[in-house]
Amino acid sequence: MKKIYAILLMGGLLFSNSACESDATLDETRPATVELPSVSLGNVTLNKTEVTFEVSLNGLGNPAAREYGVLVSTEEQPGLENSTAIAADMAEATATLSGSFSPGTTYYACAYALTANELVTSEVKSFTTESHYLGAILGEKVLNGYNYHADGEYPIAVTITADEEDETVAYMSGLYSFALPAGYELNLTPVKMVFDLEAGTVTIPGEQITSDNQWGSYAYSFVDAEGYIVYEDNVGTIENGVISFSCLGAFIIEGQNSGLPHFLYYDMTIQ
Repeated sequence: MKKIYAILLMGGLLFSNSACESDATLDETRPATVELPSVSLGNVTLNKTEVTFEVSLNGLGNPAAREYGVLVSTEEQPGLENSTAIAADMAEATATLSGSFSPGTTYYACAYALTANELVTSEVKSFTTESHYLGAILGEKVLNGYNYHADGEYPIAVTITADEEDETVAYMSGLYSFALPAGYELNLTPVKMVFDLEAGTVTIPGEQITSDNQWGSYAYSFVDAEGYIVYEDNVGTIENGVISFSCLGAFIIEGQNSGLPHFLYYDMTIQ
């Protein structure tokens, strides 16, 4: 029994060595390239940040191409390592491919074909997507002004994020409650803001209500010149990239805490 086991072990080692030797010569077993495939990139059509590409596989090559499409990169020479690849249907020799890209950015695109041996690319074309309507307004900002709870200026970090469908709309996140007892925290829902850059206005629509079963639902609002809480559109201004509101609050609107502000700033700026 021991002798049979030893023979089997030797056979396994021999088989293992043979397999390793075959792996070492794998490249040599690939078919030689007889003819490279041919691809071309036709029209590149830009609509703000949406782009379509017309791609053609003009020749399959030998060995035949197993994939073709378009490579898109922010680098001048697109490749598999630095690009987004959009593959076409191999059943069709021509394709119209599309993608959505970041605003205000220059990209470089080329058609590609991939065989068992190598990557073949076409000439490179460049395009620049349209800048976002809100441009530099988006991103990380600092909100400052007179904080009711702190009884003085109190800057906080906020982030303004564009709406995915309406380029005039953005959301400000990073607000939180200043009114809760020690040991409690509440991050407030993002504030919707509508921009009219031509008119120089920013509007926080009224009726932005958030349900809260613990402390009571709250709404974004403001305090008018007579000291009344107003639950209507809050219109501010934007000038040289600085957003200004005379007042912004998040007031609880139901339960025993009704009328108390989670958040209340006067002479508020965001920049």
